[in-house]
Amino acid sequence: MGALRLLHESIVRGEEIDALGHMNVRHYGERALAATARLLENHGLPSAGSKGAIYSVPRLYTRYVREQLEGARLEVRGGVLEATAGGLRCYHELINPDRDELAATFFHDVRWNASGASADETFRIDECVQLPERGRPRSIDFDGSASAPSLDEARAAGMALRRPRIIDAEDCDAEGQIPASLRPFFMWGGETLDGSDPGPPVLPLPGGGRMGWASLEMRSVRLAPLRAGLRIQSFSAPLEVGRKTSLRRYWVYDLDRGEALLVNDVLDIALDLERRRAMEIPEALRANLEQQQRPDLR
Repeated sequence: MGALRLLHESIVRGEEIDALGHMNVRHYGERALAATARLLENHGLPSAGSKGAIYSVPRLYTRYVREQLEGARLEVRGGVLEATAGGLRCYHELINPDRDELAATFFHDVRWNASGASADETFRIDECVQLPERGRPRSIDFDGSASAPSLDEARAAGMALRRPRIIDAEDCDAEGQIPASLRPFFMWGGETLDGSDPGPPVLPLPGGGRMGWASLEMRSVRLAPLRAGLRIQSFSAPLEVGRKTSLRRYWVYDLDRGEALLVNDVLDIALDLERRRAMEIPEALRANLEQQQRPDLR
């Protein structure tokens, strides 16, 4: 077995910091996907989303371990877990080398397009890495179900998260699709139903203080391409509610065909923004989440 290799280096920029005071989760994924691209480019394969690309990354998983602040130096180290005729499974770790700290872990399923080369012709088995114990998913099964209710059911149950919109070509890559780096967060784009700020919510606490939701794990499964010009809408429902955590599933639908295009699972933890530590979900908020809970859709 091979060792994890350094594939990407960066520094956390000020514009990557969100309302919760740390690097936004989307920028973790950008770094990991850049590492996958470098891994494949080292074998002569053009990046996904570029002209002539022969692969895509339909399934992504991230486990967030430590928040990262402005100025932090970061490295992505990774490799191929498995190579088959259909594609690859990659594993990466995001490391803060100055603190010898694991910031996040990632799984990417790479799949060859119809004209793609065979992975077993490109990667030798002795190049594959072994999955470390600390890299295993926790609450979200990477290979688990990515089921979606029908569009009619999602509408009838009041699961709408955003207003209908059309995918803008400016948000797409060279192949006219939403790139994998943006896809896990695409359902949060667009206008909210009530016109409020679509950014990460910051909630006042009884007796003072503020609470936000910090992501612990995220899985994104692309069921069909998200192409420029499609008329779409985002929906969501909590699947499981704990004392401190909420597991929620998100869907993006093609409104004209009535089919689900994207399924995301996100495990969030309630974060006390003043003390920078996990807290119990306030009683009123938990009661509201439990009322909306749909474990049957998991």
